[in-house]
Amino acid sequence: MPPQFERLLSPVRVGGLRFKNRIYKPPSGTKLFNNTKGYVSEEGKLIYEAWAKGGAGCIVVESPAIGDERSIDIPNKYLINDDKFIPGLSELVRVIHRHDCPALLQLYHAGQWHLGGLSGLTPVSSSPHPQISELAPVPDLRVLADNPPCEALSLEDIGIIEQQFIDAAERAAKAGFDGLELGAGANHLLASFVSRYWNSRHDEYGCDSYENRARIVVNIIRGIKARLGDDFTVILTINGIENGMGEKGITEAETLELVKLYEEAGADAFQPRVYELYNRASYWTEQYFYPEKRSSVPAGLDFSHRGIGAFTKIGATLKTVTSKPVVIPGKWDSDFGYAEEMLGRGKVDVIAVCRGLFADTDLPVKLKEGRLEDIAPCTACLSCLTGGMLPIRCRINAFIGGKETYNAYPKIQRKKKVLVIGAGPAGLEAARVAALRGHEVVLYSKEPFIGGLMNMASVIKGSYPEDIQQIIEYYKVQLRKLKVKLVKGKEAGLKTVERESPDVVFLATGATVSERPIPGSDQKIVVSDKFLRAGLDLALKVAGPSTLSKATERWMPIGKTVIVMGGDIKAVQLTEFLTKRGRKVTLVCEEDEMQYGEGLPRLNNFKLGEWFKEKGVEIIKGARFEEITKSGLAFSTREGERTVLHADSIVPVYPLKKNEDLYTSLQGKAPGVLAVGACKDPKALIVDAVEDAAKSASST
Repeated sequence: MPPQFERLLSPVRVGGLRFKNRIYKPPSGTKLFNNTKGYVSEEGKLIYEAWAKGGAGCIVVESPAIGDERSIDIPNKYLINDDKFIPGLSELVRVIHRHDCPALLQLYHAGQWHLGGLSGLTPVSSSPHPQISELAPVPDLRVLADNPPCEALSLEDIGIIEQQFIDAAERAAKAGFDGLELGAGANHLLASFVSRYWNSRHDEYGCDSYENRARIVVNIIRGIKARLGDDFTVILTINGIENGMGEKGITEAETLELVKLYEEAGADAFQPRVYELYNRASYWTEQYFYPEKRSSVPAGLDFSHRGIGAFTKIGATLKTVTSKPVVIPGKWDSDFGYAEEMLGRGKVDVIAVCRGLFADTDLPVKLKEGRLEDIAPCTACLSCLTGGMLPIRCRINAFIGGKETYNAYPKIQRKKKVLVIGAGPAGLEAARVAALRGHEVVLYSKEPFIGGLMNMASVIKGSYPEDIQQIIEYYKVQLRKLKVKLVKGKEAGLKTVERESPDVVFLATGATVSERPIPGSDQKIVVSDKFLRAGLDLALKVAGPSTLSKATERWMPIGKTVIVMGGDIKAVQLTEFLTKRGRKVTLVCEEDEMQYGEGLPRLNNFKLGEWFKEKGVEIIKGARFEEITKSGLAFSTREGERTVLHADSIVPVYPLKKNEDLYTSLQGKAPGVLAVGACKDPKALIVDAVEDAAKSASST
């Protein structure tokens, strides 16, 4: 056990359970139990076994529906509202227990988060309140905006729901679960009773006393303990502080009183969070200040480590009134040294790690073995949140959401010589997987560095909150350990293939920029993509992306007023980059509302939209480009009106196209030639490129 993580990797008792270490996998929507007619899926069992086998101290399985359809947020989730689902849940528990890992089940009632617009049913809450669109100050949950107004539950209905929670807990126990994580946070149903912002009742569940506000939670905990005994562990998730909700939002002082009631009822541990109304960055704390830091830190948050462990402050306050363990989430995988410090100082008892375990299911084992350099990094890209109703994905872990046993690569029939051309994300992953399986691998990078366009992305994005350079550093280590022969600064072609004489060639040369026949594209005002790439490649020979990103704050070959032509992820992020560097930017794109920002995580897209408004960035969608003049851009609006905008510089960001020339020329020159990543699919992002390369290299 590495001495620097002695506390983190030490056991801890929580309720009736012993965690072998203090790394807690919290519940998260994998979308792997959707559309299964209520039952546990094989894909779901694979991912949870991977987390257990990877060494997590405790795993919490995402919530099934405890009652009717209104108890869940999205349709077609799996269920626990009938005994017939117990056998499948037992199989899920069995694969977790197989690896000496406690299994908890999250239970919550969606309340106002139920998508009534999809089901046709009216969401429920403690009290009536309007549509979310009338309340939400931050628009990153507009998916809920068309919900009908919530209706208040009757006393009879409250009693039924309490019983549903208790019955669900009993079914969980029969299935073998060791306990529950009870969701009374965010603005789900239970939280709507606890918070005076939602609760305007004046009965025994009303807003007039702590006891009444906490009654539904207290009754559920007591009912579970009475039926299943004290050894059945109940961890309670709560809003420790509610920001952006006025004087009726939960305060720290209120939480201290409420926690006393919860502990008396039998709660075994607490997971407090600082919640801001409809701002989902409340859950992913490094995103809280995206796209730029606010002038002040919201109450109850500690941003001394840029969002890492930000809830530690409210957690430490809770520990002044309770002897029960406190579990704190907050991107700890970015700095386990800080986690160890906070554990050692008694500020937190258990850390919750979620996205870090998406990126690397073996993270705890690697920590224990002192193999920090082998941990695949979570770079906070939010790819895991962008799939809508589709299964979860991860830009660095191609196994996530799949149907194969995790981290088990097929054995090779014979050793082959594999040539990989291109050292972007697809090339790096193809080389890693091929070498890991036992092939001899040679990797060519035409630049004197690896990473391809990830380096340009690093310059544009910076290192916070998304640090792409971590991916490049991870691959550097892995390729060195796997003895991949790396040839840098040489562009590989037909002669290279003839000289290397490989059995298999992976082409990972990326996409090429499409040319647009727009009159005036050769005007001096135009700053082309090729010009920017060439300049960046030259600069990267002498300085790293972080240094260059900071240097652009002082100078860039771009004027003070800029028109960005394009509306995909590249154009939107370039607009953000230029705005942060003091440029007055207008983004003009042919994309409509649905296509605009394609590829951006939904959370970032919404938050950027609000930020652009604050910064005076004009976004013109549905345009039709006509001509670039000496001083600006002429285009037609979607209403058919011809408009001319003037600027110092114009940066066209056109869609990419397939890079097929080398692929075509290599046909018949090697036994196998495979295109992977963006040279095959120009829209491929890092997550797509890595997934495609991993699958291709696994079958070679």
